[in-house]
Amino acid sequence: MNAYKAEAILTEDGKLILTGLPFRAGRTVEVIVLEHETRNPIDVAIEDDREYLMGASALMIEWDSEADELAYGGL
Repeated sequence: MNAYKAEAILTEDGKLILTGLPFRAGRTVEVIVLEHETRNPIDVAIEDDREYLMGASALMIEWDSEADELAYGGL
């Protein structure tokens, strides 16, 4: 069985039209539909910043007191 991946955006509820498929008329195909998770760009940026800060904080060995965390932890 050959597989072909295509993406499409639904223009009506419950209706999907796929065009440009590399199959000939009369062929039987199996269709599996997976929904893409849509992520807000702001959420992505915040998550990326958080990962960067966690990595950077591991390098900051002088940041080792509770007082430092209280003073600068929200940055």
